[in-house]
Amino acid sequence: MAFAKAAAQDTEKPVKPVILLVDDEENILKSLTRSLGRLDVDITTASSVSDALYILENTDVDLIISDMRMPGADGAELFRTVAEKSPSTLRFLLTGHSDMESTIRAINEGQIHQYLTKPWDDNKLRELIEESLHTRLLEARNQRLQAELVSKNQELEELNSSLEKRVTERTEELRLHARLLEHAFDDLQKSYGHVLRLASSLGALREPGAAAAAELRSSMAESLAEALGLAEADVREIRDAALLADLGNIGLPDELLNKPLVDFDGADMQQYAQVPVLAEAALMGIPGMRHSSAMLRSQFERFDGSGYPDHLSGSGIPAGARIIAIVRDYTDLIRGRFTGEEMEPQQAKAELVRQSNMRYDPAILNIFCEECGAFDTNNLADNACYLSTDELEAGMVLAQDLYSEKGMILLRKGHDLTAELISRLSHLEEWSGRTLDVAVEKQTGFTKEMRG
Repeated sequence: MAFAKAAAQDTEKPVKPVILLVDDEENILKSLTRSLGRLDVDITTASSVSDALYILENTDVDLIISDMRMPGADGAELFRTVAEKSPSTLRFLLTGHSDMESTIRAINEGQIHQYLTKPWDDNKLRELIEESLHTRLLEARNQRLQAELVSKNQELEELNSSLEKRVTERTEELRLHARLLEHAFDDLQKSYGHVLRLASSLGALREPGAAAAAELRSSMAESLAEALGLAEADVREIRDAALLADLGNIGLPDELLNKPLVDFDGADMQQYAQVPVLAEAALMGIPGMRHSSAMLRSQFERFDGSGYPDHLSGSGIPAGARIIAIVRDYTDLIRGRFTGEEMEPQQAKAELVRQSNMRYDPAILNIFCEECGAFDTNNLADNACYLSTDELEAGMVLAQDLYSEKGMILLRKGHDLTAELISRLSHLEEWSGRTLDVAVEKQTGFTKEMRG
């Protein structure tokens, strides 16, 4: 069918339906042609079944109107052939004979769609044709949509299959990390501090460099809390909360983690505003972390009350949250998280001062500005040499924390390397296809030159 094919292909170019009129009486054909001329259709005629079949072999026909009684083959035979070769073509029987047997045969063998008698009513005939063609058009479009649905489902199945493969590969990588972490847990007797750092590494898992920033942030927050004369328990809780300030980032998509804050649109900010709430929720059920979780919830509050999520201001913001806001933004400015461009420490400090009394507590910020120069923002390891796994030897000591490609902590600074650990690191390096540069302390007997 011409216009049905166009609908099935979803083409924009309009295609007129084609109607074939079949009758051995010339005046009937002329009368039908004149009656249907008002419709937006193409009309062709045939005076016999053989002529009609020839046309059908060479033309896409949407609807046939045929007389029953004709010399040679009759309308029933024509409709039977059309039903076999072109079942989607609409078939109307038009007869002036009350031959019930022939009509029944046309219905049963030719599977006609409509039965009309002569003389016909022009208006009703046109309405019937328009309604039938419209219905057929909708059916053709529905078939196209169903075909598209099948295609999309196939694409989805292929995507799911690919996703399952990636999940399997990622799971295997995580299992390797887990085995290394188990060893670290055993050596450190599953200490509370190591658990905190593990949670921090989860927050930094998809953001390279964030783990090192978390360590620096925690140290600065601890020093600042001590300078403020806070109780030892409060200092410890602030230190731990600062280490976990990025924990809520686990709920953000990758594209948001890699986008500078100045490029965030309204939808991005709406997602990012969930970070402190997610961080609080992650720690809510952990004994001893109640105060730290409250600090994480309030870390994006502003001193002037314009922050979120609770619009707290001034001293109504927990002191720990006011400290975390300063050290977090300081490290993020240096790392380029705000503008996409890294800042020098003096530039970052100047930006904080510019926001004093708006974003930040001015009293705490003044103390921070006096203290921050004592911290090494470059995370240098002057007393270290960098070795590949095949250069490592049992008894060497890590000079820096060892991270995976995704920023996950594998081993802590000061860890003694054993032959078993070196073998596991070599296996991880081979499996991931990434060369590990391991920083070890310079010791007597180990005279390897610095690399990188």
